Amino acid sequence: MLGTVLTVALLEVSSASVSYATAARVDSRLRSNEDPAPEAPRVAGDTDVTPLLGLEIREGNTALQVEYAPRISLREVTARARTEIQHMGRLAGLWRPERGLSLRLSEELVLGSVNLLTTDLGSLPGGTPGTPDGPLPPPGSGGPLQPLPQADTVYFLSSATTLTADTGWLGRRWNLTGSGGFSISGGLDGPAREAVPMQYGPRADVSLSHALSPLSAITTSVAFNSARFSTGANNTIVTLREAWGHRVDRRTSLEAGAGVSVVHAIPVPPGEGEPEPGPLDAPRTELLPNLNVGVSHRVPSRTADFNGRADLRLVPFTDRLTARVYPRADLTLTGTWALGPRVRVSAMGGGAAAVGGSRGDSILSGGFTGSWILTRWVSVDTDLRGTWSRSPELPTARLTWAATLGLSVRQTGIL
Repeated sequence: MLGTVLTVALLEVSSASVSYATAARVDSRLRSNEDPAPEAPRVAGDTDVTPLLGLEIREGNTALQVEYAPRISLREVTARARTEIQHMGRLAGLWRPERGLSLRLSEELVLGSVNLLTTDLGSLPGGTPGTPDGPLPPPGSGGPLQPLPQADTVYFLSSATTLTADTGWLGRRWNLTGSGGFSISGGLDGPAREAVPMQYGPRADVSLSHALSPLSAITTSVAFNSARFSTGANNTIVTLREAWGHRVDRRTSLEAGAGVSVVHAIPVPPGEGEPEPGPLDAPRTELLPNLNVGVSHRVPSRTADFNGRADLRLVPFTDRLTARVYPRADLTLTGTWALGPRVRVSAMGGGAAAVGGSRGDSILSGGFTGSWILTRWVSVDTDLRGTWSRSPELPTARLTWAATLGLSVRQTGIL
């Protein structure tokens, strides 16, 4: 019996399409040094080496992808050199049981010593960056700007498990999408949790889209997010939104959305001997606006093809360092120029501030990236980013910056 099962499994694997991807990336970085020691230099130098191995198996209507990339970092190589290791992995499975229905299960994991001021936790070399699950996603990643932690490097864990279903069963112009998952992220030891508290909880959302015409569509969505923090705080956010998208012409698209979020927040309980919380820090349930407007525009050109986007949002924001939830307005601007088939440059910028009398960090962030594809397998990348932040808990503002030059080598094939 066991032999028959193994034979069937071997035949299934042998008939599947198996491809591989290998990559290696080396980054050299100069950055502002956040070490508070008086004798510490103001500028630090780092080197990151990140190999990657990925496998993808496709059989009929099923696909499975696995990626693993350990990031080996040599920190402050010109002063107090030390080695830090960060493990990154991604597992994704896609199944289309029938026409009009697809299911996707994914797991993304980051574990190890992470520099929260310079590391994009969601990107693997040779892959497509997603929305990072770390405290500082860059402005162009699609995630919100997050406040700067007091410590730069912490022992960090980030895990996000997501199951997504997508179906067009309701009709040709209708699309129903739902997802659910569980996330956990934050510091693992005592000092790390003081810098970035551990946060965990479930999340779910359902959206229904209807194409009004070939150029416009409306989407109704309901989202649920619950988070508990190692500090004792927890919050729950339920959001109902209506969004509209319209393609003005071949170059310009508009998006707008309006909704409301029901927020139930329990702040960090006071410690022994501490005063009782004030009105802003007491448990509360409130309604907060959820608004956004965005515009994207393309200027086609053979020599400098341009894609730009601007987004303005007024949404409830969860500060991952303090667990406070408050209304915040943020503006992000991105632009990408394709200077021929081998050179691509991007600029990004953004700002965020609390509104409605709420307490929160004020943040300005900007950056520039460039990529030059030398050959099919080799590319050179550069990255320059900076962040200015002002926190109500700190007496002075902070400015951090980093400049990076990277070399990537990749190879793909079929086994």
